[in-house]
Amino acid sequence: MKVNLSYLLVGALAAAGAIAPAQAKVVVVEGAHVRFFYDTDFWGAGAAVVNGDSITFAADPGLTITKTAGGSRPTLSSSAQTSSASALTVVAKSGYRVGLGVDTVIGGNYSVATGSNNSVGVSGTGVLTAGNFRNGTFFSNGTSAAYGGDGSFTSGAGVIDVTDTLAATGSYRALQASLLLSSSLVLGAPGTSKVAPTSYQYGFSAAQVAAVPEPATYGMMLGGLVLLGMVARRRKNAPK
Repeated sequence: MKVNLSYLLVGALAAAGAIAPAQAKVVVVEGAHVRFFYDTDFWGAGAAVVNGDSITFAADPGLTITKTAGGSRPTLSSSAQTSSASALTVVAKSGYRVGLGVDTVIGGNYSVATGSNNSVGVSGTGVLTAGNFRNGTFFSNGTSAAYGGDGSFTSGAGVIDVTDTLAATGSYRALQASLLLSSSLVLGAPGTSKVAPTSYQYGFSAAQVAAVPEPATYGMMLGGLVLLGMVARRRKNAPK
């Protein structure tokens, strides 16, 4: 299920721990035990595929680089990047909490022209912050950790499959991830090379937690104990 809504995201942390406002469009998608809130200005609309508590996005086509060296340009380099301070917010469903950790995978393809000075690379890194989520706003609790990885290729052609794991710790109501995605290409010998990151995947770990009784439930329990005490007292004081 997807729900489009206007949502305030992106910016620096305010003194109260909330993300400072900047207008963005957010889409909400359901995972198995979490909900994903993602910035369509960064990822694009309808870009997400969810499997369990993992979500995969299509990468910005602007990260694809194709260059040819030789002739008047025997040596060249090029790079591209895109970033968001709040690319993804993960909110645990009722009865669950999500750990501060994530598995990430950069997917795509590459080809590198033959030559000892030729290479291409990809990188996807950011900061994962723990906190709470109330009334459509993420509030940081000050706990955070860096995540993500990078990879480089110096010969041949193949599939990009760069994986990284940040082991989950703690138990939180919500997480928010900043992200910097980049690609690069360096040619020091003649030929054509290409790097094309096409997807970025997040995988989270959610665990069930014991239900906390509502205040009304506590009131009913207390009332029941008082009633039992009164009955016991009357029986004790009753004539034999």
